[in-house]
Amino acid sequence: MDKAAVAPVKTALEAIEPLTLGQPYLLGHELSIADFYLIPVFTYLSQTPEYEATIAQTPKLRTWWNEVTQLPSVKKFCV
Repeated sequence: MDKAAVAPVKTALEAIEPLTLGQPYLLGHELSIADFYLIPVFTYLSQTPEYEATIAQTPKLRTWWNEVTQLPSVKKFCV
């Protein structure tokens, strides 16, 4: 990831964080289109050196990512 992209990514994630229920998915107990939208974004983001810096202020998204990466389909295709 380009270093110049870190601030906009952090801003976007910090805007999503308050909307996240994280129980265990973004919007509740069932996977939704919101999860399917962010899974590829986090797949890429988690492989960058800037990952920790970009999610430092978004604990619910960090927890969500840790949970969703345990799903067999995500493990098979994204992680």
